[in-house]
Amino acid sequence: MSSLSQKPNSNLEFDEATQKELGKFLESENARMRIQSSIHTFTDLCWDKCINKISNKIDRSEEVCLTNCVERFLDTSG
Repeated sequence: MSSLSQKPNSNLEFDEATQKELGKFLESENARMRIQSSIHTFTDLCWDKCINKISNKIDRSEEVCLTNCVERFLDTSG
């Protein structure tokens, strides 16, 4: 990125191509943040709703509950 220049006593300035590249990067990072936030939210919500006991395996009813919970969350979030 040789398109970066700095004038004495001023802020950094980027050319148009670099600004577009930075904009795309920020958009993708924001999208990733929203996805991670959604995953965190439905993990907490569905875990609390569906998991009744802590063990090394989930039983069939918990598995069905988790699947339905996540599907409902995704349907209402999309």
